[in-house]
Amino acid sequence: MKTTKLFLTIILLFALKTSMAQETWYEHWAYPNSNFNSVSIYNYFFDGIACGDLGIITHWEQGVDDFWMPNNYLITNQNLNAVYEIDSLNYLKAYIVGDSGIILKTNSNFGFGDIPFYKQSSPTTRNLYSVNFPVYMLGIAVGDTGTIVRTTDGGSHWNLISSITLNRLYSVQFPSTNIGYAVGVNGTVIKTTDGGESWVMKTQAIADTLHCVWFTDDNTGFVVSRNGLIYKTTDGGNNWQNKPSGITQNLNAIRFASASIGYAAGNDNKLLRTDDNGETWTLQTLPAISNQGHYKGIGISTIGEVSLVGSNGTALGNYPDGGSIQKYGNNREVKITPNPAKNKITIYLQNNKNFSGLELFIYNLQGQMVLQQTFKQNNSEIDISQLEEGIYIAEIRMSDVSYRQEKFVVVK
Repeated sequence: MKTTKLFLTIILLFALKTSMAQETWYEHWAYPNSNFNSVSIYNYFFDGIACGDLGIITHWEQGVDDFWMPNNYLITNQNLNAVYEIDSLNYLKAYIVGDSGIILKTNSNFGFGDIPFYKQSSPTTRNLYSVNFPVYMLGIAVGDTGTIVRTTDGGSHWNLISSITLNRLYSVQFPSTNIGYAVGVNGTVIKTTDGGESWVMKTQAIADTLHCVWFTDDNTGFVVSRNGLIYKTTDGGNNWQNKPSGITQNLNAIRFASASIGYAAGNDNKLLRTDDNGETWTLQTLPAISNQGHYKGIGISTIGEVSLVGSNGTALGNYPDGGSIQKYGNNREVKITPNPAKNKITIYLQNNKNFSGLELFIYNLQGQMVLQQTFKQNNSEIDISQLEEGIYIAEIRMSDVSYRQEKFVVVK
């Protein structure tokens, strides 16, 4: 009897842990059939930027809780492999690196389809795959043949750093200002203790391609690899232990929201979560998305919102208490019917009695305004017969300059 009770208790605890580790995920719209490689979120989703192949840059559109807005400025056709946002004296900046050594920077991540990124002078033509800023003036990027580039002035100048490997480096991350790690093919793990100025080789007991690295403190870190492999170190990369993931799909990205809570994402719509600092991992139940792809990037905001991006325009997100869904997704004040629509839409604003000064602006995915109309009453019917088939953003502007937005689809 005691054995039976113990067995049932273990089963119950396991089921409870699995249940507690499950979250609700929402599909996001993001550039169909495009391949995204990286996403970065800072304070909350509205600070989000994603990048991908063929120069794609998108950002999270304020007021629209499931929508990545394409950037108007196509700066390059090169593949963009990584984006990183940094708080520069309470002013968010972002850096993007990609193929042929391209380095981009923006001094502001706010905009409506037009975040201005600028090319930086790069000291290399080799592909760069990852970038990290431990502090707002100090940044490091890594790439092919062990390439390491470094800035100490917020991206104004980048310099090549003497590397100790010719292996491709896929990922770099700094848990603190001076201590950082980079990983790559053939189990390569290198470490710096002086802010990226010099590097040393760590043990290569992991004979595999390491796709991503993340440390929760100076000594405790993780790498992910092919066939669902997750490795953990607690001594700064000297020794690594395999932590079973329960899957065999390749894992491409890993990121922690805190010392205990982390995520690992990979191929075939697979996402894992840990709640015990990477000791055990639970497979998440994700929505059956139409363009199931391979997740390449994970972004986590300071309030715990999580975004996933990958191939085929794949994008998902979840929202803990205080996140975007709670702020903007529930009880929407702007309602558009029907949606999708063909020739006409009806705009309904909840909790609004004064309609003086209300105007409707409709934008296409390039951020261009295609229609403007003044509101005179609620349940206003709008003629959209002149709009081409596609996805649009309806924005309501009020006399007090506050904004309300909603996405709708036009079909013909």
